[in-house]
Amino acid sequence: MPVTIAWNEGTMGEWAALWERVARSTLPQSFAYAQAMGRTHGYVPRLGVIRQDGEPAGILQLLERRQLKLFTQRQMHRGPLWLDGAVPEAGVLEETFRLLRKECPDNPLSRASLLPELPAGDGAAALLSRCGFRRFGPGYRTVWLDLSKSEEELRAGLARDWRQRLKGAEKAGLLLDFDWEAKNLPWLMKQEHEQALAKQFRPMTGALAVRLRNAMVKGGGKTDGALMTAALQNGRTAVASGLFFRHGNAATYQVGWSNEQGRKAGAMRLILWRTALALKERGVRWLDLGGINPETAAGVTEFKLGTGGEATESAGLYR
Repeated sequence: MPVTIAWNEGTMGEWAALWERVARSTLPQSFAYAQAMGRTHGYVPRLGVIRQDGEPAGILQLLERRQLKLFTQRQMHRGPLWLDGAVPEAGVLEETFRLLRKECPDNPLSRASLLPELPAGDGAAALLSRCGFRRFGPGYRTVWLDLSKSEEELRAGLARDWRQRLKGAEKAGLLLDFDWEAKNLPWLMKQEHEQALAKQFRPMTGALAVRLRNAMVKGGGKTDGALMTAALQNGRTAVASGLFFRHGNAATYQVGWSNEQGRKAGAMRLILWRTALALKERGVRWLDLGGINPETAAGVTEFKLGTGGEATESAGLYR
């Protein structure tokens, strides 16, 4: 079973067709993300098609940046991604990462950062070690919500407290505004920046978010997009808002903000619930709830787990 990776071959239309065959795509592997990272941090994408016996089996996006004409940084975060929901055989997976090791050397003039989309565990750790990678950071923990379920199944899957608070939010008289081009994103990112200062966490920068929105809305594929959902009190005053990026068959909950009135009304539960249903109507199959950390953000973690989604953790950050 020969395994190869073909880099930057074919047309963008062919790449987009493969991208749409990925059931649970991740935001950092989207071409729109590469465009935004290029404009913000100077990265250039390399698009790889993983072939097994000559047939496409998976895809991955590698970002590269040269500094001082000598030093090269490479990162491959939350990939590779496999086509048609397939789980690759162990040999295919190992050969893929051996090829990646050759493409991403780690030495004084070349620094690599890989966050493989592999489940945490001894098996993944051993595989990556055999391929020459060294772990230097934790994996990515998130919650995936399966939107292929019916609305009734999704509601039944909510934690009891989550469901009760959602009922309260539905009775609070809030009006939801769905902005399918995220036109008011600069306002939301200002709220996010102030929230991050108060709660001492590191947010996505406004510049990267706006450029990602632009790439998703204007230059992305037919299934890419950005959605900003706001909860309005008295039909005009925003008390909570959420930013969602769609990338292929999946979407990511990227930013959530709520003021005191919004928190009392349970507005973020209403936003997340109604947005999930709106994305489902547009063909999104999976919603990535955007990362959890039980140690430093217990409340956010409990909120996301309460949706009844699947908690996952990846193998770690490697070089």
